[in-house]
Amino acid sequence: MAYSRPSQIEMQKCMKSPKCIRNVSILAHVDHGKTTIADTLLATNKLVSKRLAGSLRYLDDRRDEQERQITMKSSAVSLLNVVHDENDGSNHLLLLNLIDTPGHIDFSSEVTAAVRVSDGALILVDVVEGVCVQTRESIKQAFEQKAKMILVLNKLDRYFTNLMKDVEDVFRGISQVIENCNAIIAEFYQYTDNEIDIEDTDLLFQPDKGNVIFASAIDGWGFTTKQIAKMFLNMIPNESVDSLNEKIWNFDCYVDAKSKTIKTGAIEHKKMNVFTQLCLKTLEYVYNTIVIRMEREKVDVILKKLNITNVTRDMTHNDTKIQVKAILESWKPLADTILQQCFRIIRPPSEIQLEKIQCFLNQHYFYDDKYVNECIENLIPFFSSCSSDDETPVVLYVSKMFCVNKKNLSQNKPKVFVPKPRSEREKEDILKKRDNSESIEQNGDSEDDVITVALARVFTGNLKQGDVLYILHPGYTPDKDKIDQNMEDFIENNKLITKVTIKELYMLLGKELVLVENVPAGNVCGIRGLESAIIRTATLSSTVRCVPFVEQLQQDPVVRNVIEPVNPTDLPVLRQGLKHLMQSDSCVQVVTQETGELVLLTSGDVHLEKCLEDLTTKFAKIEINVSSPMVSLRETIIHTSKRYDYKEDDINTLTVDSGPFKVSVIAVSLPEYISRVVKQNFELLRSIEEYKAKSENEIKSDENRFKSEHINAAICKVKEQLKKHLVQRKTFGKTLKIKFGVWVK
Repeated sequence: MAYSRPSQIEMQKCMKSPKCIRNVSILAHVDHGKTTIADTLLATNKLVSKRLAGSLRYLDDRRDEQERQITMKSSAVSLLNVVHDENDGSNHLLLLNLIDTPGHIDFSSEVTAAVRVSDGALILVDVVEGVCVQTRESIKQAFEQKAKMILVLNKLDRYFTNLMKDVEDVFRGISQVIENCNAIIAEFYQYTDNEIDIEDTDLLFQPDKGNVIFASAIDGWGFTTKQIAKMFLNMIPNESVDSLNEKIWNFDCYVDAKSKTIKTGAIEHKKMNVFTQLCLKTLEYVYNTIVIRMEREKVDVILKKLNITNVTRDMTHNDTKIQVKAILESWKPLADTILQQCFRIIRPPSEIQLEKIQCFLNQHYFYDDKYVNECIENLIPFFSSCSSDDETPVVLYVSKMFCVNKKNLSQNKPKVFVPKPRSEREKEDILKKRDNSESIEQNGDSEDDVITVALARVFTGNLKQGDVLYILHPGYTPDKDKIDQNMEDFIENNKLITKVTIKELYMLLGKELVLVENVPAGNVCGIRGLESAIIRTATLSSTVRCVPFVEQLQQDPVVRNVIEPVNPTDLPVLRQGLKHLMQSDSCVQVVTQETGELVLLTSGDVHLEKCLEDLTTKFAKIEINVSSPMVSLRETIIHTSKRYDYKEDDINTLTVDSGPFKVSVIAVSLPEYISRVVKQNFELLRSIEEYKAKSENEIKSDENRFKSEHINAAICKVKEQLKKHLVQRKTFGKTLKIKFGVWVK
């Protein structure tokens, strides 16, 4: 595929067509290759060169990110490409709104913010390291936010160049990673209310379904099993692309060299399966020939077998790493494969799942007010169609606030110089100097100042500069009587509503933000003008007949440090800087103690260093003193036996005697059978805890009040669910008291 840099006009035109849009986040454990893959995709729009892709780390624009070679903040970029459809051979425009996220556990809140505005997620796994802590967390985040997942098995080249593994061992490693990822999904799925077997859903990673990509980001190649099936179709004439694709991942199938057919019995006869024969043996041969044995005379044979006709200079390079990358990248370009699978598997905003909409709008909440449920039902069609008509209400969600340098805004970029007559130039220079001096005196801004921008996803309507919207704070519910009686008075006197004006809208291109006049539904954008009204997240709507989105629980910071300015007179500057820091980082908290000391709460050492860097270079720009960390220790106790019964005469007490005080602590582990019951009834317990299910008397009064021939179908459904939960709650409570006795109060 020939890549070119699209114009802003082309991208804005594509923004108006929701079917062309895919909102995708890249999620993985630290150092599994997210930023390298991001560079590879950026090269499709000429934002980075193909040769530097992977080493440039374009989206890591912070100095500490480049030094540590880890991502500390999520960065968004919009990419426009033409994607070839393998099924019908047609070409389609694809506007990929890509968000690169951190993999370090200290910055997991950045991952939450990214997935909230995404419809899909690329789950990256280093096949050598396997599934790690943040891999599990990434899958959990994507699962909870109903994001369609594509698994990218990265760093396959390490098996052949570094570890020198046999193809059978490589296959076992690959299959183990896929199995572990599917086990994590199955674990989360069992706690849902779905009665459908997980095998009948599209949640699991299955290579023959196209949601698994085998890749090496550093070498720029990646393929699916269907692409391999097309490649070897001529060698196995009795198979079609679809049939061969299914048999490639059938562990009991093998290719019989004599008959050139696929037979079963690979396990019984101890034969290599089709995937190992066609995929892994091909990779092993290429890497061993070029990188290990350096047999340059066989390069032409490899090019012919891989059907590479366009030979470039790098394919004959003396450096074997450059050579093998050029060959395999030309064979199966990773960027092309990812773009094709994102277009085919991940749903566009116009096909958003009803379940995801209901989750956003909190429709599972048991509202007493019939009008609230009616407002939600009226909004769902606009979400489902992703409508951008003028009559459609504008509803958007701000997932986080972030800071950018003013120099990265498109309107502040140097303009092309056009010579003018001397008299005109002198006049313009005088006016320009006067305007600049006035603006500096009024605003006190300098060229190096940073501004706060909101990362938002427009779900319905057409967001424009100058629009007046309402911020609906958590806890807000529309009141029919007050709205109908006097809407302006209702808005003005409601503390959970804040009126704001959209100042500027930006299309996100990594480091650069491009100013646009409007953003249609389905797109991710940057918004300026909300920093005074929003701390971190918010729901914005052009109508008050809406409910705020359900907020995702954030990671609680665990490290505490007292922070103070070196010069006491700089305390107001430090307070203002901490305010900007809290806006730009969703995991930061600042607490003022009774002594007046400011305590900075962060997730860990790396997160603390990043926050201090921001304070001293961006937000406060003063010298500060930081105390030793005060870490909150949170422990649990696990008993080795499978069953442990609570007995009054069998209590181990820990006593601490310090001065005039004596503290005794009794610690008993929670029995396994209680833990199992709690896990099995997780959704029920959460419903009881959060929403405080009604009593039977309240249900009967609701039935009498809502009895009508025209009763809303949605209200009936909610009432039935509520009754079901009440019966379950009674049964569950009795079971706990009978079985566990003293454990339940």
